[in-house]
Amino acid sequence: MMKVNIGVIGGGNMGSAIVSGIRKKYDVAVCEQDRKRRQWLKRRYKVMTGGLNTIAQMSKVIILAVKPQDFDSVLKELKLYLIGNPLVISVAAGITCRYIEKRLGSKTRVIRTMPNLPAHIGRGITGICAGKAAKKKDVILAQKLFSCVGKTIVVDEKYMDAVTAASGSGPAYVFLFMESLQKAVRSLGLKDSLAKMLVMQTVKGSLDLMEQRKEDASVLRARVTSKGGTTQAAMEVFERNKIGQIFLKALAAAGKRAKELSK
Repeated sequence: MMKVNIGVIGGGNMGSAIVSGIRKKYDVAVCEQDRKRRQWLKRRYKVMTGGLNTIAQMSKVIILAVKPQDFDSVLKELKLYLIGNPLVISVAAGITCRYIEKRLGSKTRVIRTMPNLPAHIGRGITGICAGKAAKKKDVILAQKLFSCVGKTIVVDEKYMDAVTAASGSGPAYVFLFMESLQKAVRSLGLKDSLAKMLVMQTVKGSLDLMEQRKEDASVLRARVTSKGGTTQAAMEVFERNKIGQIFLKALAAAGKRAKELSK
């Protein structure tokens, strides 16, 4: 594969996850302000590190993996050093393509992404949308880059708040379910280690089954739920407590907050 010079600005949790995934296929350089973190990135991933000016000038693709609150200062400095018209990819929640284009110039090719936590082990999913000046080839390149840390979907930017609510925040919902299930299992008398093992393998096995069978979750749920059985007894409790409505309200709240935080 032809290598493209990728500059990653920010080597925190998501920045390092991206570096970990793409470094085997692409030439990567990282800009990280924290000295200890910078040294760790260099040792751990065997990548070049440098100042923002150096990374900006040498990179054909710049991935902005800094916190939303640091975005303004980074964009202001970045504009001083941009050479040509590199592709700028943002992984910051709530930062719109228009926001970046306004600060770097309307002709800047901008791609906005929303990865999630499982990107750290190459099992994430990343929502991708394009700014006004971005070309089809830019979207394809972004897909190739983020396929190194999981799967990708391409959506119109108006749906990015929904992507944030669903997959960006989604791992927390899964962990909450597992946390609650473990507590419930412990309440039946099993010790912590057994409760954790039962829940983890049940969730993992269920996901693997759904992926292999390629059947809808509702179909598989019905298959487990025998009339008059133990599963139905549990399902009736979930239904009485309107678990479906809880999910609708929770994701609506997350989507609303994502919209409120958008710039």
